[in-house]
Amino acid sequence: MTHPFSFVFYNTENFYDTIDDPKTMDDDFTPNGNRKWTLERFNDKVGKLTKVIGEIVKPDYPDVIGLAEIENKWVMESILDEMNRNGIRRYSFIHYDSPDERGSDVAIIYNTQTFAILESTPILVHLPGIEDRTRDILYIKGKTLNSEILHLFVVHFPSRNSGKEVSERRRYFVASELKNAICKIQDENPNENVLVMGDFNDTPDDNSIDEVLGAKKEFSSVVNHKLYNLLYPKFKKGLGTTYHKRWLLFDQFIVSGSMLLSDRIDCKPDYADIFNPPYLLHTDRNKQISPNRSYRGRFTGGYSDHLPIYLRIYLK
Repeated sequence: MTHPFSFVFYNTENFYDTIDDPKTMDDDFTPNGNRKWTLERFNDKVGKLTKVIGEIVKPDYPDVIGLAEIENKWVMESILDEMNRNGIRRYSFIHYDSPDERGSDVAIIYNTQTFAILESTPILVHLPGIEDRTRDILYIKGKTLNSEILHLFVVHFPSRNSGKEVSERRRYFVASELKNAICKIQDENPNENVLVMGDFNDTPDDNSIDEVLGAKKEFSSVVNHKLYNLLYPKFKKGLGTTYHKRWLLFDQFIVSGSMLLSDRIDCKPDYADIFNPPYLLHTDRNKQISPNRSYRGRFTGGYSDHLPIYLRIYLK
C-alpha cells in the first residue's frame, strides 16, 4: 500500500503585513504607502492563498508548503487562522526573520499529523563584497509517516532587478552555499533523501542551477548522491511559472537521486507540475497570458506574479 505525500511551493508576491517596520524597506506596503496596502487587501490575499492551498492537490491537502516573500510570523499566523476557518486544520509553520533588506523571507507550512519536524535552522548567506543583504536558506529535517527522513531546503535566490549579469554572481554564491549544505548531509550518508524547492530566479538551464548546484536534467542513469531537476521536462516544453516578456520557469523542485531510487518512496519527474487554473491567469488586451498578479501598475486583487508548483510522491 502506498500513501500520497505532497509538496507545494509558492512565491506569494510581496506578502506583507500593513505595519511599517523601520528596519526594512516595507514602506510601500502600508495603508499610506504607494501600494495602499490596507488590512482589507491583506485579508483578501490571505483568502486567495488559502483557496490555492485547498485546491492544488485535491482531494487531499498538501503535507508541506514552501512559501516565498513572507514578511513575518504575523503573516504566517494569519494564513493558518484562515486555513483553520476553512477546515484545513492540524497545520503549523516554520519561519525565521532573515536579514533581507526588504524583510522578505521564506517559510513552510506543514501538516503536523504527517510530517514530524526533527530540526530546522536558517542558513545565513553572506554575499561577499556586496552590501545588499539577502534571504536565508531554510533547512528542515523531518520524518514522514513511514519513518523516512527528508532533508528539505526552501530557497529564494537573489532577483534580477539589477540585471541578469550583475545579479548572476549573487545567485552563483547562494547556489554554492546551498550545494555545500547538501554535500555535508550526503558526505555522512549518500543515501539521504534531499529535496530543494524554491524560486531560483533562474531557469533549469542557467549556470547557477545547471553548473554550480549541479542539478541534472536527464533521468536515464540516476545516481543516489547527485541532484535532479524534476521540473526540467516542463521547462523543455516551454512552460513557466512567471512571465517577463516570456514565460520563465524560475520555481523548481530538485531532489537527490536517492529519492528517485528509493524502495520506500515513489518519486518521478512526472509527479511534479505547475498549478495553473484559469483564476491564477490573466489575459491582456493582446491576448497574452501571464500570472494573475496582485499588482499590475495598480492593485488588481489577483493572486501572485508566480504560479505555484506541486509534487506528489508516494510513501511505501
